[in-house]
Amino acid sequence: MSKNKIQNYIILEFLKNYATLVFIFALVVWITQAVRLLDLVYQDGNSFLVYGQYTLFQLPKIISKISIVIFLIALFWTLNNLEDSNELRTISYFGIEPKIVFFNLLRFSFIFTLILIIFKTFIVPYFNKNSRDILNSEGISSFASLLRENNFNNPSKNTTIYLEEKNRIGELKNIIIFQLENDAGNKTIIAKTGSVTKLKNKSYLITENGLIQELDSKGNLSQITFDKITTDIENFKKKTSDHYKISEYQLSELLNRYNDFKNSPIRFGVISELSGMFLISFIIPSITLLGIFSFSNNDFNINRKLLKFCLFIIGFILILLSEIIVGYMQKNILFFYFFIFFLLLVFFINFFIAKRLFKNVNN
Repeated sequence: MSKNKIQNYIILEFLKNYATLVFIFALVVWITQAVRLLDLVYQDGNSFLVYGQYTLFQLPKIISKISIVIFLIALFWTLNNLEDSNELRTISYFGIEPKIVFFNLLRFSFIFTLILIIFKTFIVPYFNKNSRDILNSEGISSFASLLRENNFNNPSKNTTIYLEEKNRIGELKNIIIFQLENDAGNKTIIAKTGSVTKLKNKSYLITENGLIQELDSKGNLSQITFDKITTDIENFKKKTSDHYKISEYQLSELLNRYNDFKNSPIRFGVISELSGMFLISFIIPSITLLGIFSFSNNDFNINRKLLKFCLFIIGFILILLSEIIVGYMQKNILFFYFFIFFLLLVFFINFFIAKRLFKNVNN
């Protein structure tokens, strides 16, 4: 077996474990989130097709959120398995010095960091924005299913509907519809009967035998009676937010917002988002250095399992601190400079320790 294959063997084992853990954890989180997002159907009136597309598009975001933690778990899991099977010890029999493996793993961690940055910068925002576009372009397709008897229903933004009775075929009885029209006043529709019908892929609410009361911004009340009124449900504004979150902007859009909102809290939010895309991934080389410590000889009379556990906890704390600092950037720009200092300090401390350990091994 060639030296290159032996050196790459550890990385390949890590990638297998990483892919397995990402699949398992992402699937669990995705299922949990998919259950929580059922409100998009039962409360916001979206179709199951839209719900399926939206939840599926959340997968890249979920993977990006768990990627660094999974890297930590997969690294220690891989090294622990290789050590328990004595595969790490056999490396020296092929004339490969530990420091070569050390630099090979460290180089791989920077490549992995670059790949993760690309994934977070281009792939995740693309799917986030498209998931929002799906919700914004979809009308209320299951309006009747949102209406419950003897209850004040809020199927859409600025609209409240009271319904006394609804039979199995969708006929509605004794309906009160209250619509708040912002500064223009409000409108109340009272009808004895009603139904929801679909025509040419559009949903309509038909109300019969009732009256309409309108109150304008000046407090003037007007009232008219009607035999039948058809209302286009697609014109109702859904409760789902129709604006993009910062996490749903592409890189170019984030940079534009950064330039447009000088000395504004929005700019701090953009800085925080950009740091989440770029800077936070640079904690990975430091995590790799913590894992590499397990290659060294234990000359400190410390239980090896305890040492590994402590190193793992330190890695988890570093990830947690990174997330907290990035979050605080939305409040104060000083946390941005502190985070850069934090990443550099942690890396060089770990690098110095690892270098000293492998120097002692070679001696």
